[in-house]
Amino acid sequence: MESSGGAPFWHPAFCGGWILDWDGVLADTRLSFVPIYERFFQGRRVMILEVLPSLPPDRREELESAMRALEMAGADQAKVVPGARDLLAWIEAQGRPWAVVSRNCRESIFRAAEVMGLALPPLVFSREEEPVKPHPEALCRAARRLGVGAKDCVVVGDFLYDILGARRAGMRAVLVERGPESWSSWADVALPRVKDLVESLRAPEPLVPWEYASLDPRWLQGAWALEGRLPENSPLLGGVMEQSCALGVGTLGVSSEKTLSPEQWRAWRGLPPELMGCPLDEVVRRVCAGRYPLVTVGAPTPRALALPENPEGVYSILKEALGP
Repeated sequence: MESSGGAPFWHPAFCGGWILDWDGVLADTRLSFVPIYERFFQGRRVMILEVLPSLPPDRREELESAMRALEMAGADQAKVVPGARDLLAWIEAQGRPWAVVSRNCRESIFRAAEVMGLALPPLVFSREEEPVKPHPEALCRAARRLGVGAKDCVVVGDFLYDILGARRAGMRAVLVERGPESWSSWADVALPRVKDLVESLRAPEPLVPWEYASLDPRWLQGAWALEGRLPENSPLLGGVMEQSCALGVGTLGVSSEKTLSPEQWRAWRGLPPELMGCPLDEVVRRVCAGRYPLVTVGAPTPRALALPENPEGVYSILKEALGP
């Protein structure tokens, strides 16, 4: 789908699928899990749903009951988050498919929607549909059901699990209704309120994707237009590739006839050993998909800029190509 300002710049207004958190984004239920932490975990902040299976059956049942009671009490007094109705009206007016993905119990979601008079979408995923956020499958499953690729989905949430889940699923992330946190920078964009998101949708301005947040937008625009030819025989090919991507190169040229050598694999930290002997273009494409999903990988063309043998030389090559 078209993106504001052209790739790699983006804006949620041009995303094809929307995945929304429930509590804090659409519904305000004033939930506080502090009593749960104190009663069951001596005040420790834990990922409750993740530790639940490790508890003894009777303790697990007691915790599940306490969580349900807390969420249902919140649902009975739920109010619509300011701006949420306008957000949903915008999404539906644009014809974009959307889903709710929540860690709350399904009964509380539907009860809160009834109390607020808010129509739910056909796709609602609660904690009964495992796995739950921040597991990437919780969001990828929603994207598949929406019929939209992960790269074209945006996740809107108010908590760490929403943003971490989006990052792990390769989706764009919008943080709302949350003050500054140590993890706020993990989002592609953070807005104080849902109302601010609606205003931004009505007048979209180009945004820099999270993976390029450290780059000057003018540099990024220039680097993105470049095609870099990777040094296929260099043992440090992996480092050159990653440095080129980190500096904003939009297209990488690499042969499908060359394969990843053991020397290249050893120098390329983090690659699974089964990639040794695989075509280089396949390896580069796989790495880019996880860290730099917007980068295009293909056979090099005559116009490709020859990248250096060593990652330390990438910046100088690009700076010379981009000029003053």
